[in-house]
Amino acid sequence: MPIESERLEEYLDDIGCPLKEKTEILDYAENHDIQNIIRLLRRHRQSTLDTIHKEEKQISCLDYLVFQLEKEMNTQ
Repeated sequence: MPIESERLEEYLDDIGCPLKEKTEILDYAENHDIQNIIRLLRRHRQSTLDTIHKEEKQISCLDYLVFQLEKEMNTQ
């Protein structure tokens, strides 16, 4: 059973799909071009994962900085 366009649009909003990508995906959905929908969703997934990894690195750096500052504070 194919996903209704309204439901697909909700999913795309939920995953934070940029407007340009969202429009492309909805156009592909209209033409039942599932292969290109999957390609764009995988690309969006990779972009989201890259962002998560970047932010995880920032959190690790923040944690290390706080640790070093607390260590310095405790030695004074």
